[in-house]
Amino acid sequence: MRAGAEEVAVGLFRGLDPERFRTYLICPPPLLEAFGEAEPNERVLGLDLQNPWQFPQNRAFMRFLRKERIDILNAHMTRAAMATVPLARWARVPVVVQTSHGREGWRQSRGPMQYWVDRRLAAMTDITIAVSEATKRYLVTEKKLTPEKIVVIPNGRNMNGAPLDPSAAQKLRNELGIGLDHAVLGVFGRLEPQKGHRFFLEAMPAIAAHAGPATALLVGDGSLRPALEEQTRALGLTGKIIFTGHRHDALQIMAACDLIVLPSLYEGMPLVPIEAASLGKAVVATAVDGTREVIEDGVTGLLVPHSSPSQTAEAVTRLILNPDLRRTLGENARKRAQEHFSQERHLRETAACYELLHGPALSDTVSKQ
Repeated sequence: MRAGAEEVAVGLFRGLDPERFRTYLICPPPLLEAFGEAEPNERVLGLDLQNPWQFPQNRAFMRFLRKERIDILNAHMTRAAMATVPLARWARVPVVVQTSHGREGWRQSRGPMQYWVDRRLAAMTDITIAVSEATKRYLVTEKKLTPEKIVVIPNGRNMNGAPLDPSAAQKLRNELGIGLDHAVLGVFGRLEPQKGHRFFLEAMPAIAAHAGPATALLVGDGSLRPALEEQTRALGLTGKIIFTGHRHDALQIMAACDLIVLPSLYEGMPLVPIEAASLGKAVVATAVDGTREVIEDGVTGLLVPHSSPSQTAEAVTRLILNPDLRRTLGENARKRAQEHFSQERHLRETAACYELLHGPALSDTVSKQ
């Protein structure tokens, strides 16, 4: 399933000015299908690079860099950087950039050599892009990267979202079996520990008890789905929680929701509240990392502590029972997102970073995810 880092990478691939950049996308073949790029072509390469010891893939990658005379490599996430940054340097790519999308729950680095690989990779790159100020603090305080070699470029999304036609919203409700009198809550994200779904499920009994009829849509898929489905049954929430799986029409589903909930345990710069803002939707989210840079508590949404079902339930109930507040928060969020989190701003700042490093005469860049 496409996650935030993948969305940002493909957004750069498709969105950078073609008169200034010739962009290429390299990622594992399953992601090409998720991106709608199932057929490899001269600008898309399906290659699964997970570590420096995949010698056939490494040779293919270096041949690609040299053949296309790549000027800039931008590796997204640490795993991609580990596999590609050294190869790009050996292939004499002039500019090498890595983008950090936030803290990594899968990393278990301890002891005196903690994060030495990350520092070595940072030394091999010209700049590290952090997607939020919180991500930069994490890189500096925990990974001990040099702050002068980190630039913050917040994520951005398309701000042209329009409210869903009422008939289309009703069609979605009918498809999913949601009653007319139900408040619809949307929880969007991979079903993985980081996203905190289990704490949201623990909040749902209190929401159902105090906010009237409500249905929650868990949009996405992942390794925790069986466990979350079992938790749903154990809490007596069958019929109140709908697991939609991965949906290509996720934005349309979001438009049909009354409010959005983001119960994550950590985030770099989450796309969900930005997308919700583009649709004028109110959001209840956990006050973690870059989420606090997207949502101004009480102004553009409501923030609650992570892992707190009781406070999540209280905030969600408050918004279900107060549609005027939902509308006010959603409209404030839309205005702020248009100013600070647009796709155009993200592309403009990234292009400026590339040109500052290489010079305005560059022609090629590759986004590696």
